[in-house]
Amino acid sequence: MSLTDSNSSIKGVIITDKKLIQIYDNWQDKLDADEWYFSKSFEAISKDMSSEVAFNYIPEVVNVLLELDEDYLIWATLYFLMDLYRIAETTELHPALEKNWSVLREHIQKYEDSYSTPYQELRRLLRVKN
Repeated sequence: MSLTDSNSSIKGVIITDKKLIQIYDNWQDKLDADEWYFSKSFEAISKDMSSEVAFNYIPEVVNVLLELDEDYLIWATLYFLMDLYRIAETTELHPALEKNWSVLREHIQKYEDSYSTPYQELRRLLRVKN
């Protein structure tokens, strides 16, 4: 995964993006040391987000989800995406998620655990039919 810096990006978002990418570095060792590693790491990113910032952060998480190839990581990241929607206090599909929904679905279908539980929960939360 690579992080692209854009002149139009908000400085705080760039820092958060780096934090998001770093969560996946050596994740197995970190998870072995702390079973709540992902929960704590994602919360550290989202804890001070306003609803607007959380909604605008959704594309970053969608992009990461499309790059992940480990069922457990997809599972955890889908729950983070749902947390962002709860913080954003909306079920409106972010345009970036709407645009990539079918690609995301096809990607996640390859991972049985992630597709069977968190993906279905996300779909219900956002009231997406398919």
